[in-house]
Amino acid sequence: MTRSTDLTTAELRVLKALWEVDRGTVADVRAELARRGQDLAYTTVMTLLGRLAAKAAVLVDREREPFVYRAAQRRESVLRDRLREFVREVFDGKADSLVLNLVADESLSHADLKAIERRIAEAEVHPPPPLEPITPTGKLPKKGRR
Repeated sequence: MTRSTDLTTAELRVLKALWEVDRGTVADVRAELARRGQDLAYTTVMTLLGRLAAKAAVLVDREREPFVYRAAQRRESVLRDRLREFVREVFDGKADSLVLNLVADESLSHADLKAIERRIAEAEVHPPPPLEPITPTGKLPKKGRR
């Protein structure tokens, strides 16, 4: 399976639409994209789904026609990987820098800030397990080797 960070912007848009419909045909995904204001030609959506299938980012049921597609990974997993890559590439791995820039830019509403404060308080009481570091190749190190 390809890394989620290897997906193009257009492929990620199609994958997001597919997550929304759960399982769907090219027409279903195209309709969801249109609902999101992204009106793409049927053949474009078909091509993008084909690329996603070649990258093993989507699974295809070819037993019936039209083919039915579904995402190979959960939304949360892909978005988390892409966020980690973004923080590593843009903010040199410093997530606090990302948050501080959002606050300084006034991109976060008062409600957003309160939600972040609540999440931080929860994490202080119940810390999440440590994340495995991602190597420059994007792969997790083998157990016992760092």
